[in-house]
Amino acid sequence: MLNRRHIRIKVLQILYAFFHSEGDDLMKFERELEKSINQTHALYVHLLVLLVNLKSLAEKKIEKGRDKLLPTQEDLDPNTKFIDNKVLGLLATNLSLLDKVESEVVYWDDSPEIQAKLLRQIQESELYKTYMAESESSFIDDRKFVSALFMEFIAPNEDLHSFLEEKSVYWSDDFSVVNLSVIKTIKAFKSDSDAYSRLLPLYKNEDDRKYASNLLKRTLANSAEYKKYIVETASNWGEERISDMDQLLMQMAICELLHFETIPVKVTLNEYIELSKDYSSQKSKVFINGVIDKLVIRFKEEGKLKKIGRGLVE
Repeated sequence: MLNRRHIRIKVLQILYAFFHSEGDDLMKFERELEKSINQTHALYVHLLVLLVNLKSLAEKKIEKGRDKLLPTQEDLDPNTKFIDNKVLGLLATNLSLLDKVESEVVYWDDSPEIQAKLLRQIQESELYKTYMAESESSFIDDRKFVSALFMEFIAPNEDLHSFLEEKSVYWSDDFSVVNLSVIKTIKAFKSDSDAYSRLLPLYKNEDDRKYASNLLKRTLANSAEYKKYIVETASNWGEERISDMDQLLMQMAICELLHFETIPVKVTLNEYIELSKDYSSQKSKVFINGVIDKLVIRFKEEGKLKKIGRGLVE
C-alpha cells in the first residue's frame, strides 16, 4: 500500500514535529511514526467498510419499503441489483476486513447522516440508474461499477474527508494513496475470489518497513552533521535564512545519499525536489536542487557516496 514517497512524507511530518517540540524523547517520535503509518491502513479499512455500509443501508431501505402500511409494487418487488453486487458481497464477507472491524475503531457509526446522504447521491446518479437498468451483469460489470462509484462519489468527497480528518490528525495527507489502494483492491477481486481474499498489506515488503524506521532514526542521529554540510554548501545563506522545511528536506536527502546504498542518487534528488513543491515555497526546489547537487559532487570526491548496483550513482 505505502510507497516510498508517502513514507518520506510521514517521516518529514514526524521530524518537523520533533524539531518543534520541547522534548527530546526519540523513542516517543519513533512510536509516533509507527502510529502515523498504521493509521494509513486504518483509513484504507474505513473506506472499504464504507462500501459495505452503503450496501447495508440499501438493504435496510428495501426492507423499510416492504414494511410500509401501503407498499407500492416497486416496494414489494424492488430492484436488488445493487445489494446483490458480487464485489460488494465479497467485501461484506471478507474475513480480513471483518477482523479489522473487530480489532480497530471504525467511526462510521458516528455519521449515519453522511452515509445516508451519500447513498441518496449515488442512487440519484446516472451511473447508478444505468447500472440498475441493465437486466443482467457479469462479475466484470459489477467490478467496473463499484470502481466507478468509488471514484465518482467517495474518493473526491469533501464531506467524507472533513469527517475523517476530524477523527485522525494523520489522515489529511493519506487520501491519495489510500484511494488508489482501494481501487487496486477492488480491481484485484476475481469471479472465483472468496472470503479469504487478502487485503493490501501496509508495506510492500520488509525493506520498506526498515526504510521508514531507519530514515527517521538516522536523520535524527546525524542532524547536526547534516546541518553543517548544508551551511557549508549554501555559503551565501546563513542557517537562519534557510526555512525549517527546507532544512529537513535536505537533511533527509543527505541521509538517503549517505546511508541508503540501494536508492539511486537521481531518485533521491527527484523525490525531495517534488516534496519541496508540496511542502515548501516555490523557490525551494531550485535552492534544494542546487545544494544537493553540490553535495553529491563533494560526497563522490570524498568517497562517502557508496551505492550498490550499476547506475545507482549517476
